[in-house]
Amino acid sequence: MADFQPDSRLLTSYFEGKISDPATRAAIEAYIASGEDAAFVQSCMEAAWAGTGNAAAPEKASDNDWQQFRRLAGITAQRRMLYPQMAAAATLLLLVTVAAWLFFKPKPQPPALAWQTITAAPGTPRQLQLPDGSQVTIYPGSSVSYIPEFNTAIREIRLSGRAFFNISTAAERPFLVTSGKYTTQVLGTAFEVDDRTRLTVTLLSGKVRLLGYHGQRLTDLQPHQQVIVDKQAGSFRLSAVAADAATSWTTGQLTFDQEKLNTVCEDLQQWYNVKIRIAGKALLQKRITAEFKQLPLPAVMDILSQTAGFRYRQEKDTIVIY
Repeated sequence: MADFQPDSRLLTSYFEGKISDPATRAAIEAYIASGEDAAFVQSCMEAAWAGTGNAAAPEKASDNDWQQFRRLAGITAQRRMLYPQMAAAATLLLLVTVAAWLFFKPKPQPPALAWQTITAAPGTPRQLQLPDGSQVTIYPGSSVSYIPEFNTAIREIRLSGRAFFNISTAAERPFLVTSGKYTTQVLGTAFEVDDRTRLTVTLLSGKVRLLGYHGQRLTDLQPHQQVIVDKQAGSFRLSAVAADAATSWTTGQLTFDQEKLNTVCEDLQQWYNVKIRIAGKALLQKRITAEFKQLPLPAVMDILSQTAGFRYRQEKDTIVIY
């Protein structure tokens, strides 16, 4: 009789590959090789088989693995390990087979999250109310994505472009806005994230934290502060701004404060759904300070051309500035 006799829980765990202690494994293998109580060994192996996800009884399983296990172990309905020498050899094969089965058997994968994407068409800002009651204003040509189970432990948004967020307060459920490699973390606040040519986060009220690619804290923002991130260099700059003016587009007003002409044109392209091309490198560096409240595009272009000293013409669907 073997000195060591495992109980059903321990033996089943062994067949499931869950025993890591070398001494325990050696004792169990010696017990199996002794050929004692083959029916008990088989019942534990069947329990381990059921744990692999095969609901059917092993004898009725559709694939050949179970029968191979039984043959290698010397277990049949009529004869159960009559020869200890054969049983010991079969046990080694059984261990290899069971380990291979458990290791290579495809593991069930969790279902992929079904992200729902909301896009604002070029020329049209879009309002969105999230499941938790938070309000999002999406800049024309931009989009936000969230999962249907959004209103759970963590509220997460993926942003492509630019959007303004007015977040419902829920201290126990952080609100995350992911844009590329960076994440803006908030509790309850009003802020804007612009992830087009560079990442810009502007805080109107409350408090937000900017996180890096690995979740490390980069900086915290207070109301009327703005952080601009150079995504290529990985550096950032924090400064004070007039947040109301920076986010005035949410009320239909475009405000530019010493912005480069090419940046202004990028905004106008999305806001008015038009193509604008700047001919001449010198014009790219011109700085623009202006406000436009619900004006048609021709009026905007006339004002810009007079204040910035350039001309423009229409070429089919493109405005050319020269």
